[in-house]
Amino acid sequence: MSNDSNDRLTRLNTELGEVLEERLGVLAEAVESSERITRRIIAAELEIERHREQHSALQQEVARLESQADTERDQGQSLQAEKARLIAELDSLQNKATELEGSLSQNRSEVSQLRERATTLETEAEALRNENTALRTKHKTLEENLTRMRQLKDELMSSISGLTQQMSGLAGGRPE
Repeated sequence: MSNDSNDRLTRLNTELGEVLEERLGVLAEAVESSERITRRIIAAELEIERHREQHSALQQEVARLESQADTERDQGQSLQAEKARLIAELDSLQNKATELEGSLSQNRSEVSQLRERATTLETEAEALRNENTALRTKHKTLEENLTRMRQLKDELMSSISGLTQQMSGLAGGRPE
């Protein structure tokens, strides 16, 4: 019987090992499943925290935008008052413009006369410049001619002096 008992114990041991392996496999799957679920829970908690932070940031942004809207509203009212003032000023300026248009016609006539006078003076000035240029050229030419005539005179005087000396030498050298 001892063999039977040993066999039975061996079978029980084998069955118990199989059951244990099966239980360990199930337990390992449960642990893996639990880890996956834990990771999902952690990811969800992180996502919730991120959303809370975004929500807080958005609330701050809304508060800032509301404050900015109030400021813009106040500025809008100020701008409307400024617009009314500018419209009144525009009316005043339009009245002045009408008055100035009346005097503008007179001024245009005067400007036209002055332009004609300026054109006449410019023409006269151009003629005088041309005459001045011609006179300068003539003056320069006359100075050059005068200089050449003086040089020619000096050459002639020198030549006459040379001839006079020659003549004196000839006259004085004939005592024969």
